[in-house]
Amino acid sequence: MDNKIYTHHYFLTAGETNAEGRMPLTLLMERVIEIATEHANVLGIGYDRLIEEDMGWVLSKVSIEMERYPTINENYTLTTWIEGYNRLFSERNIKVSDGSGRAIGYVRTVWVAMSFSRRCLADLSVFGPLSFPAGTMECPIAKTPRIGSPGEDCESEYYTFRYCDVDFNRHVNTVRYIEMILNHWPLEWYDTHRVERFDIIFHRECLYDERVKLVVGPVDEQERQLCEIVRADGTRAVAVAVKWV
Repeated sequence: MDNKIYTHHYFLTAGETNAEGRMPLTLLMERVIEIATEHANVLGIGYDRLIEEDMGWVLSKVSIEMERYPTINENYTLTTWIEGYNRLFSERNIKVSDGSGRAIGYVRTVWVAMSFSRRCLADLSVFGPLSFPAGTMECPIAKTPRIGSPGEDCESEYYTFRYCDVDFNRHVNTVRYIEMILNHWPLEWYDTHRVERFDIIFHRECLYDERVKLVVGPVDEQERQLCEIVRADGTRAVAVAVKWV
């Protein structure tokens, strides 16, 4: 059986949609993590295998580019494959298709293995020669760019992470970061704008009861806003670029 490419079919219920009746970016991120987890299990490099070496997969970078989002009662499909890998990280791509099989978006992700006990990057070479099967599909969107400072005239707000923000790795879940960022804009903004491209880079993990500052820059000439989540010691935890349409 060819396991280089893995597919999962979904149906978008009304209870899963946002205020505009579309699939929210946060749900898409949940689906991305879900299908990546399923495929890793099929390949024998999932949680059960990595935990034997005190490791687990965590996201390092994500880039999402959507032509449109699925709407209420629409069937959609996610297809994933590994583009590249080495002893430190794995590049995994996802295609989002509508019910007719037409591509409506793509996601690029970079995953690293983290040591749970040491809270740092782990070396995948402990598993011996790497032999994860790389797929041959193409991902047409650009890789995650470097994300600079939000610049001048920024808005900022503070947030303290609570119980529901933390996952089994005992750090803040990817989806919670995205929720925190998207909640910065009011409902009226989303009535006339949607996220066309979303890039996020994780520099440092955040933990339960940690107070952070969200900094949001102004919309630039590319209809993009740069954001960052800053820890109390002044270090950048997360960098984000949001392109609106």
